[in-house]
Amino acid sequence: MFTLAAELKMTVAELGDRMSSRELQEWIEYQGIVGCLDSRQRGDLAAGIVASTVANAHRSSRSQSFTPQDFMAYVEKPKQSPHQALEKLKRERGIK
Repeated sequence: MFTLAAELKMTVAELGDRMSSRELQEWIEYQGIVGCLDSRQRGDLAAGIVASTVANAHRSSRSQSFTPQDFMAYVEKPKQSPHQALEKLKRERGIK
């Protein structure tokens, strides 16, 4: 909700007052289709694509390829499914 509120230039409280739960769910579905709604992150990705293209054009054939994420100041980490989170917790605690 914080990202959406920031993009819509309002506080989270204002967003909660002005938006129905149905519309919020539609925004969540829309984000699932188009990706991150944070315009700063989209700008970082665009800059990362350009930077990695230039860097890859000038790298040696023996060096590893660059990705856009190598040049992004902030990269959104993929979310874990509940099952993945549980399995990670079990591994960390030594539970089989």
